[in-house]
Order: sequence, then C-alpha cells, then structure tokens
Amino acid sequence: MVAAMAAAMAGRAESRGPQMDARLTVFTYDRAGVPRAVMGRAKGVAAEAFAAAGIQVRWVEGKRIGEPWGAPGEVLTVVFDGPVPASFRPQAMAFANVGGGADADVHVFYHRVADFADTFAHLSVGTHVSMPEFLGNVLAHELTHALEGVKRHSREGLMKAEWNAGDIAGMVYGPLPLAAEDLELLRAHFKREMSPAPTLVAAR
Repeated sequence: MVAAMAAAMAGRAESRGPQMDARLTVFTYDRAGVPRAVMGRAKGVAAEAFAAAGIQVRWVEGKRIGEPWGAPGEVLTVVFDGPVPASFRPQAMAFANVGGGADADVHVFYHRVADFADTFAHLSVGTHVSMPEFLGNVLAHELTHALEGVKRHSREGLMKAEWNAGDIAGMVYGPLPLAAEDLELLRAHFKREMSPAPTLVAAR
C-alpha cells in the first residue's frame, strides 16, 4: 500500500512537466501598441512552448534598444513592429535575426499577425483562432529560430515553415509542440551556453 502511494505521488510529480534546467531572458520592445492583455497572453503561450523543452522564460519590458541588460544567462531581444518593410514578402509576419544585420534578435509585425488571425477566423467554419494564442505561437517560433541559430524548419509542429488550418485550429488549446529535432537543438544550445569556459594553462 505504502509503495503504491509513493509511486502514485512520484507519477504526479513527473506529470507536472520537465525540470527547468535552462533560463532565457527576453527583452520586449513594443513599437506597435500591442494591447497589454494580448501581449501578456502571447508571452504566456510562448513560455509554455519553451517549458516543454525545460526552458524557463523571463520577460522584461525594454525601454530602448541597446540598453544595458543586467540579466544573467541567455538574453534575446524582440521588437513588435507596426509597419512592414517593403523588402519582406506579403506573407511574412516576423523574422529572426539569424544572419545578423538587424537591431534585435526577433522582429514581429504585429498588425500583419492580427490581420491574418482575423481573416482566418472569418474564413474557417467551426474554427476560432484566438489572436493572443496565434501571436504566442509566432513569437515562440521566431525565438526558437534565434536560439537554434540556423535557417531551418521542421516537418511538423511549431517550427513548420507554413502552418495549415489544422495547426492554427490547434493553437486554441495551447502552443504547437516542438519536434524532436528542435528539442535536441535547443538542449544542445543551452548545454553550450552553460558549459564553463576552458581553463588556459600556460605551457612550461
């Protein structure tokens, strides 16, 4: 009886989720006037996506790009923009600064994301996509690109190149899952970040 109770308690503890063994601080800069409730829920969805990989996200509202971070560990920056540069494709809703050359790690074109979510909600029969949930998946997708550091996509889940109607409908219940290869890339990234620097020993 005691052994069974102990096993059940252990099972419930494991079901609470993976152990958080990596930490990420994200500084956000809102140039688009995202409603506070929408922003809060979107951040929650993105944090939930990373929690599945054992990554704990801390959000900080930044004041200006280039400010001193003062945050330990991994730090990324996200800018929520209104207008979209003319050089981007009509379908582009965000981009990750993998190759360098941008002022932040991620840019999210908020108004374009909102327009797409609204259009999909009206065109889909029996499907309602919530704007904050959709924005949270977009945010998690781009942050994952920034962490992985490579321009690639997966065949399924959060990191697909293009989400279909089924994927978007599933966002009502939370973030899309990370594929196995994405979990491996994220863990490998944080393993490198947390590894101590090699000690240099002078030759004798």
